Amino acid sequence: VKLSPSLTEEIKKRFADDRENRFQLFILSRGIRKKYLDKDGAYSEEFQKWYTASGMNDLFGSMSNFTKYAGCGDVVSYVGTKTSDPERYLKQLPLSVGSLYEISMILKSDKEVFKACLHYTPKRKSKDEPKHEWKTPRPALISKSTSELKVRTWRRNWENPPPPKEKRTDKRTLPFVKVSCSGELYDFDKKTGEKTGRLDLDEVERFFSKLNDFFKKECPDVLQFKMEDSMDVLTEGYIKRKERVDPARKVTTSKDKTSKYK
Repeated sequence: VKLSPSLTEEIKKRFADDRENRFQLFILSRGIRKKYLDKDGAYSEEFQKWYTASGMNDLFGSMSNFTKYAGCGDVVSYVGTKTSDPERYLKQLPLSVGSLYEISMILKSDKEVFKACLHYTPKRKSKDEPKHEWKTPRPALISKSTSELKVRTWRRNWENPPPPKEKRTDKRTLPFVKVSCSGELYDFDKKTGEKTGRLDLDEVERFFSKLNDFFKKECPDVLQFKMEDSMDVLTEGYIKRKERVDPARKVTTSKDKTSKYK
């Protein structure tokens, strides 16, 4: 392969085509979900039969994974139609389904916060802190290179702002209570990449949020008790194991087809 302007253009075109194809797939998934999702939030029987019979599970995986593609479509649609500069902001979006789905959860929760994340990585000291007191450091949370881990960690800290750093004289050092979660949090099917086991990260985060709210309510004196969590470690471990068994990482071509792409 000779380095040349034509090679540069070919690579750029292939990347642009890939990006366009992914976005169209997200939008298509979104449209399908909107049409075949019942009022109770479940997919219609017609859709479920079609999904299995047409082999969509070989492409998307489980229906829950299809839902993630549709969630990515929500982001692409909103940015493409509801922002001040669609062309600019569409270029900021990552292509990873995991990253874009996490971003869709921000959009679903608060559109104003979503717009802020297109420019900054906002932070707040508490859930009820006024918007004008938020810290808005750059760079933007939503970018091409943002990872699923980064967005998920940000979302958790946004919903449950971490306490201020402790002083060195802090005397809250006596062991009191230990809460553990099931190791099945890290269980994934090695062939399909689907989540298995009786515990998923969403459940851990919901329980942590309840525990955090209870602690703040029942322990107003900051000198009496201290709660420490390992959510960053659990989240990082979860996503690493999820990525390790992602079927997309195992796609290979057979030897008789390899020469076609040399």
